[in-house]
Amino acid sequence: MGKSSVLPGPLTRARRHLRLSILAQGIGPMRTPPFITLFVNSICNLTCDHCFYWQSLNQRDDLTFAELEVLSQDLGRIENINLSGGEPFIRKDLAEVVTMFVKNNGVKQVYVPTSGFFPDRLERVVRQVMADCPELQIFALELSLDGTAAYHDRIRGHAESFDRAMQSYDVAAALQQQDPRIRVHATSVSTSENLEELRLLSHFLFDRCPRMDHHHVASIRGDRKDPGLVEPRADLHQSLWVEVQRLWAPREEGRFGGLVEPLLQWARVQTLQHKRQVIPCKAGLLSGVVHANGDVGLCEQHPPVGNLREHGFRTIWGSERAQALRARIAARECWCTNEAYMWPSVTYHPPSFARAVVGSGAWRPQRDR
Repeated sequence: MGKSSVLPGPLTRARRHLRLSILAQGIGPMRTPPFITLFVNSICNLTCDHCFYWQSLNQRDDLTFAELEVLSQDLGRIENINLSGGEPFIRKDLAEVVTMFVKNNGVKQVYVPTSGFFPDRLERVVRQVMADCPELQIFALELSLDGTAAYHDRIRGHAESFDRAMQSYDVAAALQQQDPRIRVHATSVSTSENLEELRLLSHFLFDRCPRMDHHHVASIRGDRKDPGLVEPRADLHQSLWVEVQRLWAPREEGRFGGLVEPLLQWARVQTLQHKRQVIPCKAGLLSGVVHANGDVGLCEQHPPVGNLREHGFRTIWGSERAQALRARIAARECWCTNEAYMWPSVTYHPPSFARAVVGSGAWRPQRDR
């Protein structure tokens, strides 16, 4: 595997920030989104109680490689691509799919949430991508964990889930020693019932997984499989987040994107408390989603605005239906805390960025926040 860990320098990052901030204003001709969430499949071997995609799983109508190739050719430059599923590593040609978007669309950062159930497949895919894509800056593996072992296994519906995830961490940690572009994160969904589990989990992971540099905790969202799982109280979620941030602070230093995390958390908490858009959402300008069956959406919260088996991406993206939904989003008729859309909305909208800096107290030493 390649061993370069070249991240953009300050000048390059400043130019990128300016370009994306202009795009966020919707000025000029319509462009394809620089941040894409791509559901590479709908196939999953687990039965997670908190899954918001559960009604679309295992449909057997996923886009083929050839269809994804057409999509790639229709899209412009992509900054970050978030691969989702299903379980992404079940897709047999996942490495080829990632490589195609890196080569065709200039993707620099790839994020893959995974249950970690298939450590052997994970190793094979990561090795191939890193060898074939020397230009890739970050390949982040995001192990999805819900609590300590017994709780996690119950929520996931499989007795080996937690152990498999730890095996995948070990594989990823060994790969990272060979190639520092590989990052290992944990991501968790908080509910009203598992806040203590997540606190215990975070401390466990910090001790057990020394090459993991980030633990992200997000509140449950969407039409979850178990409707009895509800959002935690905003103040309790915030307390947990503060504890996790303080615990992981030594490893967060220097992490790409780490500086935005307190701003994003402030925006999440404010949104949950007020149940409205606190930060103007830039979904449909900066970000978009392609579902496993070819449905195209401005985000995951609203119904799709078209399907790739009927029209090309650019046609769908510029359609009247898409424009009408953009207007509704801009009018703040909806709200959510989905990080895929909130993160660029905070980062590349200067007024929102400034407001989040002040609101989060990010300018103060962490111990004083």
